[in-house]
Amino acid sequence: MANRPPGAGPRDPGPGVSRRLSFRLLLLVAALSLVWSGVSLAEYLAYTRGVTESAKSHLQGLTSRAALSIDAILREGMSSVDAVAAEMTAGTLTKDTALARLRDGLETHARFYGVTVSYKPFGFDPTRRLYAAYYAKRDGRVQYIHLDTVYDYTQPKYDWFGPALAGTPFWTPPYYDEAARTSMVTYAAPFYAVDPATRQRAPLGVVSVDLSMDEIRRIIESLDLGPAGFGALVSAKGVYLYHPNTDLVLGKKTLAQVAAEQGDPDRLLLAGKVAGRESGIIEHRSTTTGLGSWLSYAPVPSSGWSLQNTFITDDLPWDVTRIRRELMDLIIALLVCASTGAALLLRAHTGSVPRLWATSIVTAALFALGIGCLWKVALNYDSQASPEGVRISDKATLQSVMNGYVRSSAERHTEPPVYIPTGVFIESASFNATNDLAVTGYLWQKYTIGRHDGLTRGFVISDATNLDVSEPYRQQENDTEVVRWHFTCTVRERFDHARYPLEQEAIGLRILHKDLNHNVVLVPDLAAYKFTNPTSLPGLEKGVLLPGWALTQSFFELRKRRYDTNFGLERSIAKEDFPALHFNIVVRRIFLEAFISNLTPIIIVTILLFTLLMIGSRDERLVGFMQAGSGRVLNICVAMFFVIAFSHVDIRRKLAAEQIFYLEYFYFLIYAAMLWISINSVLFAMGRHIRWIQYKNNVISQLLFWPFLLSALFTVTVMAFR
Repeated sequence: MANRPPGAGPRDPGPGVSRRLSFRLLLLVAALSLVWSGVSLAEYLAYTRGVTESAKSHLQGLTSRAALSIDAILREGMSSVDAVAAEMTAGTLTKDTALARLRDGLETHARFYGVTVSYKPFGFDPTRRLYAAYYAKRDGRVQYIHLDTVYDYTQPKYDWFGPALAGTPFWTPPYYDEAARTSMVTYAAPFYAVDPATRQRAPLGVVSVDLSMDEIRRIIESLDLGPAGFGALVSAKGVYLYHPNTDLVLGKKTLAQVAAEQGDPDRLLLAGKVAGRESGIIEHRSTTTGLGSWLSYAPVPSSGWSLQNTFITDDLPWDVTRIRRELMDLIIALLVCASTGAALLLRAHTGSVPRLWATSIVTAALFALGIGCLWKVALNYDSQASPEGVRISDKATLQSVMNGYVRSSAERHTEPPVYIPTGVFIESASFNATNDLAVTGYLWQKYTIGRHDGLTRGFVISDATNLDVSEPYRQQENDTEVVRWHFTCTVRERFDHARYPLEQEAIGLRILHKDLNHNVVLVPDLAAYKFTNPTSLPGLEKGVLLPGWALTQSFFELRKRRYDTNFGLERSIAKEDFPALHFNIVVRRIFLEAFISNLTPIIIVTILLFTLLMIGSRDERLVGFMQAGSGRVLNICVAMFFVIAFSHVDIRRKLAAEQIFYLEYFYFLIYAAMLWISINSVLFAMGRHIRWIQYKNNVISQLLFWPFLLSALFTVTVMAFR
């Protein structure tokens, strides 16, 4: 080996060493990014699983504890009745002492509303067909009533006596007690006459206790089931004993009947779980609203009843920002792993130009795919599009929310709320030049005659200008007065264009009652709509179009209102600010339209820039043939600059944006690409000794064009949406 001259620099490591270093570097980055992908995926799954399991565990524990609380109330009545019935059967209680015992129990137990000792025909006295002694609380005092003089309790329609006399203690379905003005349930147990000679028992009569459903209702309604959740109670046979939708209780509907009417297999499955006295959670999707939910159920041990709590999964305490960031971190890690993996598989480290081109194409395609995935995540996990209040899409949720307002006013000793069912039907809607929403449609309200006689008929639409309301049309149906108006107005909408064209906004009407000096709460008139599923667009005329926007949902929402003025009225101390009714329309920018009108020029200019980069050459014959000299390139870049600049100015004028929006970064990157290609063409044509520009006829700049541009767009997307 020849000796190196003194003072010579370090030996050139040679292409073999460079290839090995490149290979090892790619392998290291691929390994690290793979680990990063695994960690990001694990963090995302751990968070989502943790929130889900914690919420399910809390829901099931809440349901079980509430079922035991209800059971304690029932056992209080059962133990008292069973003890009296057993002692009457044993003969330790006489007819007179039994009545005294029952009266004492009624006075001792606050939840007892009535107690009864009823005999079978001629069981009390051979000369008297019926005898039933009934003690009941009326106006705070215990009253004695001869029940047999009021009605014949042995008739089949009175379902508390006959079944119990047959030998089976049981709880009756709820019924409304006119005297107590509350819903009741009755527990009835038989007592027997024992033949002293044969020791055989024969049914003699029934002991029963009446319990108010108010306490049970309060337990169910006090459960923290989220803004839209609600509870229900069914008997062992699946008959509804309590439900926010009182029609199910009054109609004595069963789970199986509701399942058949609504085509709901989950409720049919739940009916079987109830019959088996099981507990658990069923994942459910409402057939009327389309919303996902969990049905948590637990038995009430002493009665065989089942408590069922519905939790809407949209109310899960998700940190949407965290989920979006974790998913984006996962996409970044997978993209780096896939890109370096592709470079290894294609052996880009060998320096072969065909292999480098293959790697460049694959890498650019991966970045383009990554940008698409980021767009998907940004749209699906948009924290700005989350409802601010309580979404109302079904009667059960509405009734549950209304009960909560009544309970809140009672606890604070404020004026109780007055509910006015209100409906909206939008005939047409359009945006004007300043993003004001012009709306035409109908609005109606329902007032109960007698209860709402003192209320002013009318409404106010907040933030509305040019409100034009026709004379009200009034129609009376039974005890309800329906007042309907036709209206047109313009509502100022405030859009945040920072994410244009990946925008998703909630627009609509905020409706208040005209009488601001009372606790009047406008609630949606859900009965007026055939479908209340938000995706079926209730309240919108078919064919309503907003140019450039897709209508994805419409729904009612009760959202807290905030006022720091009394509007000049002497407001009562008992006045409370209940939420305002919002009719929301969720719209999403039609990406394809924005793509064609705004991104198409950008894409074409980008392709032309790449073409200019590819035809650059210092071969005079080729330059003359292609007219691809640096001067020509500069002229073309200037022309394209004006095309893009005018497009840029036009879009800013249309949006009237006050900040830099997402799509604007595309223009900035194209400006930078034009500038670089202009500088590159000059440096390349001058033949300056810049190795990575002159190398193999400017191939490095050509190879890096698409990967660098798309990676920059990918980075901008992450920064804009993360």
